[in-house]
Amino acid sequence: MRIVVGVGGGIAAYKTCHLVSQLVQKGHEVQVVMTEAATRFVAPLTFHALSGHAVTVTAEDPTDVGPIGHVALAHWAEALVLAPAPGELLARLAAGVAHDMLGLVYLGFSGPRVVAPAMEPEMWQHPAVRRAVAAMTADGVHWVGPTYGRMASGRVGLGRMAEPEAILEVLEGVLAPKDLEGVHFLVTAGPTWEHFDPVRILTNPSTGVMGVEIARQAVHRGAAVDLVHGPRVAVPALPRLAAWPVVSAREMLERCLERLDGQPAVDVVVAAAAVSDFRPAQPLPGKGHKGDLGLEWQMVPNPDVLAEISRRLGPGAVRVGFAAETDDLEASARRKLREKGLDAVVANRVGSGRGFGDGAYEALWVEVDRPPERLVGDKRTVAQILLDRVAARLAAKRQEPKLG
Repeated sequence: MRIVVGVGGGIAAYKTCHLVSQLVQKGHEVQVVMTEAATRFVAPLTFHALSGHAVTVTAEDPTDVGPIGHVALAHWAEALVLAPAPGELLARLAAGVAHDMLGLVYLGFSGPRVVAPAMEPEMWQHPAVRRAVAAMTADGVHWVGPTYGRMASGRVGLGRMAEPEAILEVLEGVLAPKDLEGVHFLVTAGPTWEHFDPVRILTNPSTGVMGVEIARQAVHRGAAVDLVHGPRVAVPALPRLAAWPVVSAREMLERCLERLDGQPAVDVVVAAAAVSDFRPAQPLPGKGHKGDLGLEWQMVPNPDVLAEISRRLGPGAVRVGFAAETDDLEASARRKLREKGLDAVVANRVGSGRGFGDGAYEALWVEVDRPPERLVGDKRTVAQILLDRVAARLAAKRQEPKLG
């Protein structure tokens, strides 16, 4: 993706260095345009080094994309981010005043725009700034922040520039295809805990990152998502993402069935949680002390969360399960497909330091009567590929003729 990052004058410009670095690391091509005031806070050379492209300030500055730089940049870019955007910059952009390179590029650009304001709280609340925000909102601007916190002046209030990670989150949502609008997902993520007593548990090393990333990317693509997750799973605050924390396998099943009985109806289930297969038959109500505990514990099976969910879903829903295995991934995935009535299984290898908590991800996507497909990449990339497959499967099911 080709992105122009516009940098306004303000101490928060130092955060934009991290934003540009993150964008480049994610594979985006970035051109930075600065106001003259911004160059007093961060040198253009810094952004040149981070982006790999020349930085422009005035309309006369040469660009890497051709002559008449402001026109070339406006047509080159696929998205425009302004961070930080002080009150003065908002006011003149809202009024269509363009006396520098950033103003010219902004007026010439017709694609998605993400703006991160940064100013003193009193300035953010000033009627002139509120009018500018309203005008730019009507023009289709997407806002991120400002946030509440300590300002450079030492005062505390609403006016801090959003963190780079939050800006990236909004930008990803703006740029994502909206092919899942109107689709309702139920996603499970993370481990479950089965208590022996209040301080001892049976669990696994799942972090929940894969399930959360699937939920995040589904929301970016327009879906509404219910995310039922186990303990200590970090969940982003996103519109259309409802998070339901649970502890045990039985609680996870109960919460999932509540979601299935709600409205709107669930169209897609992605069961990425690593659910404990067993639980102690008689957990102790208080802490068991070492001298009083035996070395054997009776265990009983937990309910099969995915099988029960799959049984309750309608025929038009898409069902995707996960299988963490130490060997024979395809055979295990195909057995799970048959036994649980699934459309697809993502089988990944775990053990010997692999699997849970890995940044990289490698798995097999297995469907009935089709050869397996390797999924390789970071978890964000794999989540996007998985959702591509889900969207295609859902479209195919909706085109199937209905009997009766």
